[in-house]
Amino acid sequence: MSYSETQRDPLELLFSEYIDRCRNGEQIDVAGFAAENPDLAEEILELFPTLAALEGFKKQGPPISDVDQEQIQSGLQMGEYQLLREIGVGGMGIVYEAFQQSMQRRVALKVLPREFSRQKDRRERFMQEARTVARLSFRNIVPIIDFGEADERCFFAMRLIEGVGLDWVVLRRNQNSEPITSHEVLEHFQQQGVPLTGDDQETDVDDDEDSLAFEFDYAAHSASQRAKQQPRWTLKPDSWKQIARIGVQAARALEHAHNAGILHRDIKPGNMLIDYEGILWITDFGLAKSEKELSLTGTNDVVGTMRYISPERFHGQVDARSDLYALGLTLIELCINRPVFDQSNRSELIRNIMEGIIPAPRSINSKIPRGLEAILIKATAKQPTQRYQSAGEMIQDLRAFSRGLEVKPISQFKTRKKKKRNWLPVFTMALLLCCLLEAYLLANYRVLFPGTPQVTTSVQMKAGALGQRLENLDRMYAQVTGRSITTDLARTSPLLPLPENQRNLMQTLLNLYRQLRKDTEQTGSVFTIEEIDERIQFIRNLLS
Repeated sequence: MSYSETQRDPLELLFSEYIDRCRNGEQIDVAGFAAENPDLAEEILELFPTLAALEGFKKQGPPISDVDQEQIQSGLQMGEYQLLREIGVGGMGIVYEAFQQSMQRRVALKVLPREFSRQKDRRERFMQEARTVARLSFRNIVPIIDFGEADERCFFAMRLIEGVGLDWVVLRRNQNSEPITSHEVLEHFQQQGVPLTGDDQETDVDDDEDSLAFEFDYAAHSASQRAKQQPRWTLKPDSWKQIARIGVQAARALEHAHNAGILHRDIKPGNMLIDYEGILWITDFGLAKSEKELSLTGTNDVVGTMRYISPERFHGQVDARSDLYALGLTLIELCINRPVFDQSNRSELIRNIMEGIIPAPRSINSKIPRGLEAILIKATAKQPTQRYQSAGEMIQDLRAFSRGLEVKPISQFKTRKKKKRNWLPVFTMALLLCCLLEAYLLANYRVLFPGTPQVTTSVQMKAGALGQRLENLDRMYAQVTGRSITTDLARTSPLLPLPENQRNLMQTLLNLYRQLRKDTEQTGSVFTIEEIDERIQFIRNLLS
């Protein structure tokens, strides 16, 4: 299946970056941020203060802002939904807890600000998100219940998840080494707003070995152990199997989306919720795209929260492995209790991502099991070909680890074996043998073919053969470097130093050029000798 990388409103990326930096403790002035992004400065100055204020209210105090409290008291409705409180900002939409009157239940309602709703392209993209997620019906994906327009605003309703984001889990584990329990998650959720009543169905997870409640249910031998006063699950500092179960559930959701031709493209801790029952939910498909959306957007735009963007996406490439890379980073952060990339400077952050500078998890926390580390390293490999090639492969290894089995990532070893199987030495030897055979035939032409009539002179024949050898060596240079030597010779800027695995091959190639020069001197072809000398000098400089 092929996937299409499509453009998303750049304000979404910028706002995600702005909020993340604020959450990390930076004091960012909206005007200064607008100055850093002059192309969108006007829209940033108009919209970000409002959105940032909503984010601030969520952190600091009452769950409902004064303005919205007044509106709710006056009976503010969005269609059949009565808004109760703000619970977050996702993409450029504001998320409210709301009450659906027809079904008598609380839901999460994502609403596009009026300023955006008035712009046709943003309305289309917002509604496309609703249509995209509505196609996905899966246990670990927050479902869309309804979507539409009311009071000049677009909205869609989702199931309200009684849980917290994994970003909160990482922060909590960083600040406090005490175990996190399902009770604490529910308490934190309730402290942020109106305690839940309503009639949402409980999720029965007794038979789900991927939920965090599995070990507790499996080990329970009496009804008293399953009583409500007992936590449904616990996440300790060394709950490595629980972290693997989180990964399995997230990967299952991604596998379902990928099989439907949909990429999430903004996987990060803040877009994954863990609930009281230990179920992991992926939310905010604001950047998700299907293969049929090219009519709405352009191509090759880098979208998603910066710290979790995979290296290849900066080159306009994206597929399912990009989502798995971001999931791998999220799981690493659950293991080390801090961000993998903590650079605040954007240029430095991009450089570290593109160069694949990710520390080994055990170098930060030596208690992480080697089997789990192997899974995480493979998921976050710089080259997509070295990662898990599908969510199913990642699920297999994570689930094996969560069951206490020895992890044998066979697919990883196969990938590495393929990587190490380098045909260049074979190609070099074959080319060398051809050159030696050619030299032998030229030197012994009259002995081997005494009766052959001379159509051309010996000098002409040798000159043509040597020219062919030069072309062969040039092709070998292209095989080693991936570039044309004629293009490199014309460069005015210096080339980067050769990787270690190319130096030996390039030294062999230099020796072949030198041998060709000696053979060419016999023909008296000054022009060809000059070409060879140019190549010899260039490669010598490259090696030095």
